[in-house]
Amino acid sequence: MQLQSVLRGALAVTAVATVMAAPAHAQIVYSGPVNITIPGDIDGIYLNLVTGASATSGLGAPGWDINPYSASPLAPGFNLWGATTTTWLNTNNAILNAAGYVLAPGTPIGPGTNFFRPGGGAELAGVVTLNAPNLFGVQFTAEGLTPTTHFAWVEVTFGSSVTSRAITGYAFQSMPNTAIAAGVVPEPGTYALMLAGLAGIAGFAARRRKAD
Repeated sequence: MQLQSVLRGALAVTAVATVMAAPAHAQIVYSGPVNITIPGDIDGIYLNLVTGASATSGLGAPGWDINPYSASPLAPGFNLWGATTTTWLNTNNAILNAAGYVLAPGTPIGPGTNFFRPGGGAELAGVVTLNAPNLFGVQFTAEGLTPTTHFAWVEVTFGSSVTSRAITGYAFQSMPNTAIAAGVVPEPGTYALMLAGLAGIAGFAARRRKAD
């Protein structure tokens, strides 16, 4: 009976500690590693950030939010389209400034920043880093009875050429109108704390049994 009481108390302490230690990034929804190829053509890829649905046409990805593509079939590059005119973050606050769309890790994406839908007007082929992941910021509207504005980052990894590319991860803030930092994912600290607490309880119980 005493052991059961101790276990209940230990579990309660662990639960409280877990809640108190919940990271600030708890509201971030992360896709995990993905590999969504972006064709080097005028259609590109359409992606719904909430459902994860993707297709080479808008009809194939209902409620799509972003559409990276190549504007010119003659000299395929990398261009950005979106469901609204305020989709892609530009840190230079200039719709045609290509360099402003490629973000450094940790760049804040949220209220007070500037979003555009540059299309073929901004050619990013010369500003992205090849053979590496590149980060982009997004503002989108989540579906629902009451549409809400959310912020996200999208990682596009390029190969040896600008036409060799894929979306390899993305994350968004589930809380409306809440900023997210480029490249930030939910921290595993909460889960690690919970597992450590449970391991400690198991060890304590084993020692009690030996003592009894």
